[in-house]
Amino acid sequence: MTLESQKNVLECAKDVRVFESTDRGVLSIIPRCPPELFAHLELDDGLGRFAHYSSIINKLEIFAKVASEEGGRVTVALIDGKTIVGYGACWYPGPDERWRKLGNLMYEMGALEVSRNFRSMRVGRRIFQLVMEGDFFEDKIAYMNGFSWHWDVDGTRLTLAQYRRMMIHLLKDHGFQECFTNEPNIALRQENFFMVRIGSRVSDDDRKRFRDLRFGIVRRG
Repeated sequence: MTLESQKNVLECAKDVRVFESTDRGVLSIIPRCPPELFAHLELDDGLGRFAHYSSIINKLEIFAKVASEEGGRVTVALIDGKTIVGYGACWYPGPDERWRKLGNLMYEMGALEVSRNFRSMRVGRRIFQLVMEGDFFEDKIAYMNGFSWHWDVDGTRLTLAQYRRMMIHLLKDHGFQECFTNEPNIALRQENFFMVRIGSRVSDDDRKRFRDLRFGIVRRG
């Protein structure tokens, strides 16, 4: 597929930001993929289920559902306009999660993944850079739960400690800082982490409410 024909295929996305010809095909990244486009896409076989690792999102219907929800965002990297080789997905926390107690102030960077077949092209960094663009996050406390049981240490040939450092470095490049919390899933393993970026317009009172909630204390605004 030529560069021009790929642009025609992706015209409905209206915001394709990266086009680059590679020896594996034409790479494009859509910062906010519309839910209706997923019906025309497919998943690369490097995203899936392996012996010690499973993709956080492994069905196109789930991508479409996230993109359809209030505040849901899905950024996709495509090869030749049809095959998803990487994605970033983020959303407001669910009703049963601790962070939901602060309402839409909290925003979860839920998933970032690149196919095993495309991990030498800095696709993940490009995706995350586009996710973080714009003014949206200045009113939010964005966070990422680093759960080590989701990490593909076999595919990357990294240790848990090395993978942890890689992810923390990526997040710090975009203003995230590691925070302490007694949230049970974070505390379950020493490799896990909780990274946070507090937007420039978040009030002092909301910052204090978040600080308390990190340790299970709910203070009404």
